[in-house]
Amino acid sequence: MGDKKTYIFPSLLFAIFFVLITITGFVQFRVIQKNIEALLKSEAEIIVNHIRREIDINLEYLSLLDVSPSIITPNFLNVLVYDEEIIEDLYTFFKTASIDAIQKIPVANIVVLDHKGVVVLKKGAMQIQPSYIKRLMSGKEEVFVKMPNGTNKSLLMGIKVSERFVFFWLDEKELETLRTRHIVKEILDREEKRLNIAGINIYDKKGMQYASSLEENASTSRFVLNKPLESRFLPGFSVEVLLSKDLARDILRRTTVNFVFILVFLVISGALSTYIIFYLERRYSERMRTMEKELALKERLVSLGKLASGMAHEIRNPLNAVSMSVQRLKREFTPEGGKKQEYDRFIDIMRDELSRINRIVEEFLLSTKSQAPFLNENLYAIVDEVLIIIREKASTSGVELINDIDRECFVETQKERLKQAFYNIVLNGIESIHNGGYIEISTKTAGDMVEISIKDTGQGIKEKDTGKIFEYYYTTKDKGMGLGLPISYMIIRDHGGDIKVTSGTGKGTTFCLTVPVKQSVENKSEK
Repeated sequence: MGDKKTYIFPSLLFAIFFVLITITGFVQFRVIQKNIEALLKSEAEIIVNHIRREIDINLEYLSLLDVSPSIITPNFLNVLVYDEEIIEDLYTFFKTASIDAIQKIPVANIVVLDHKGVVVLKKGAMQIQPSYIKRLMSGKEEVFVKMPNGTNKSLLMGIKVSERFVFFWLDEKELETLRTRHIVKEILDREEKRLNIAGINIYDKKGMQYASSLEENASTSRFVLNKPLESRFLPGFSVEVLLSKDLARDILRRTTVNFVFILVFLVISGALSTYIIFYLERRYSERMRTMEKELALKERLVSLGKLASGMAHEIRNPLNAVSMSVQRLKREFTPEGGKKQEYDRFIDIMRDELSRINRIVEEFLLSTKSQAPFLNENLYAIVDEVLIIIREKASTSGVELINDIDRECFVETQKERLKQAFYNIVLNGIESIHNGGYIEISTKTAGDMVEISIKDTGQGIKEKDTGKIFEYYYTTKDKGMGLGLPISYMIIRDHGGDIKVTSGTGKGTTFCLTVPVKQSVENKSEK
């Protein structure tokens, strides 16, 4: 449950953090988008002001030209050039236009004649001199133009179109209007290229397009600003500026990609951090549980050792009394008759058994005694002494004992206690082997530690029992007391070492005992 809570809390915290980052990023994205639109609007307004200023300046020169033809105008403002462009545009129009289109063109004076000179269409009160008609009908000329000169500021033009003749007359006002439109159109074309914008449209008072620099097939995404032109020469007109959104869209795309990358990075780092936190917390919890378990086990073993020591001392006193009584019986109370030999045999048996009980008590006291000094001992010799003691029992069970320890391996140890630890583990191994096998004891040096491996080919330990074998009073044997392995564990821990168990049902068991080569000063002082 604790692991689950530890996992949920950082996950929930990260989820909240991720949502806040996402919302903040979205808000910032909208802010950037609005800022870009504001910049585009500001740029468009600057362009509108610039276009208005250019139009006013150029049309101001055009108006001054009527007052003083000798005035120096800008190099691009050449009236003759504009008149030629007007003639070119009109010529192109009338060469392809139908009668209905000609009828709708905003020119007040137009006359259309057929190939015989008969009037087909007439607008206005224009009178054409016969000499002009003859010049075109003779076939020598296809275009007749009478340019403005002196006080006559009108334009007269005749065009031969297929089987008809078109004459039109532009008075001063109409010609001025066309010049103004061409000037405005040139300003729009020039500024569009110079300012690198998508297009500019100017609309008249009725909202009809007056001039444009926008290509008809342009399909780029645009920002559009429509404002009154506020030109004193084009009152009531409006201007429309179109700015390309390609750069803005690219900025937003890059921002979006970077933001998505940040979110992905946050997801990965958050998931990894959560996993690391969970993993470290679980390791910490496992370590704490192991430490608590070891402390509890050590406290129980210490209590057990103190209790056992007290009981052993109490047992030795009556044993001594019984032993002295047996000696007195043998010395002072000898039976008469033929039972003396049998009596002596029973007395000797009692004395031997009392000695054996006393020896067992002394060995138990020695195994739980932690005040013995640490001496530099040969590990091979220690194990060999244990195997000599237990070899008879191993032979009876058909178990081969193999001492494969390095003969030059020395450790600082409490010899008799370490022998007791080896004895308990090897004895367990022998009892786990039923149909013959072996127990191999080997060593491996790793820095300042020695790893002692005790491997048997017995029945193994069930997985559910592996974590309980060092608990005192826990045993799977019918006649076991559950004290051997806990005492061995306590002895190894008192040496500053540790015991690890690897086992599996039917696969044997390996006890790995790790002890330091040299005991630390603190460990020695504690003992």
